[in-house]
Amino acid sequence: MDVIYRYDPYADPKPRPAADAKGAIRTLREGNDRFRSYIDLIQHGIEEGRNGNAQSVVVEAEPVRMRIARAVGGQPHTPYALVLGCSDARAPIEHIFDQSSNDLFVIRVAGNVLGTECLGSIDYAVRNLGSSLSVILVLGHTTCGAVSAAVDLYLAPHDYPALGLTHALRSIVDRVQIAVRGADKAISRVCGSAARNHPGYRDALIEASIYLNAALTAFDVHREVKLFDDESRIRIVFSVFDLSDLGVRALPGSRDEAATFGEVTGKPADLENLGDEIAKAVVAKGMLGPETQSALKV
Repeated sequence: MDVIYRYDPYADPKPRPAADAKGAIRTLREGNDRFRSYIDLIQHGIEEGRNGNAQSVVVEAEPVRMRIARAVGGQPHTPYALVLGCSDARAPIEHIFDQSSNDLFVIRVAGNVLGTECLGSIDYAVRNLGSSLSVILVLGHTTCGAVSAAVDLYLAPHDYPALGLTHALRSIVDRVQIAVRGADKAISRVCGSAARNHPGYRDALIEASIYLNAALTAFDVHREVKLFDDESRIRIVFSVFDLSDLGVRALPGSRDEAATFGEVTGKPADLENLGDEIAKAVVAKGMLGPETQSALKV
């Protein structure tokens, strides 16, 4: 199968999103829709090839290398969104949102946790790119290894030495532990403590922790940005990239476009409510069995 990119190298760059956060978020959502359509098109071509119908797949899109060339070729560095994501190779941020390297200011670290260096990069972006920057997005992804390790540590603390061989590695796992504990409490509030005995509990806790970890990091970013820029107009949101269907969403299993990105406030009580919503969404997916799912609907 041949994959052919069709584009006009002399065309003007695509228009920048609206200067406000609403326009920036719409651009990210539409970019993810394009990304998913490209992948669907290529996967269809692969299936056709397996059936003996070899073909060329034509993608109406500008390849990444061309976008980088445009960005390097004299365009000012004016990203409209900062994305703090995980360093996992399965979650390439510019590709996920079909954006160029000049559109996004990207920070990647295992578990999308917020350390001092990440805060320094965010501080720099807000102070120096504030005129173009309108959104900060914390992006987690499903089946995250860092979150899975933190959950395993939480469920079996005697394995701590094996999971924390170095101070640096422990610092990542320990940061995620906060989300894991919060997710565990949320599931207990929604389902009762007996849910911990269900064979699907580990997977459910990982799923809930991934979403809550992204939200908690966004909460911390919100607080830190307000400390050094109280007048900031930048909107801070979170989402999770679902590897099963390549979509981004703020609640597990949600297909509601309005729930693509979640927004945090500076109120801790809102985080607890969000944790309950995430736990309910996990239960609604049937991860803790049909009996728990039925009880939730009553």
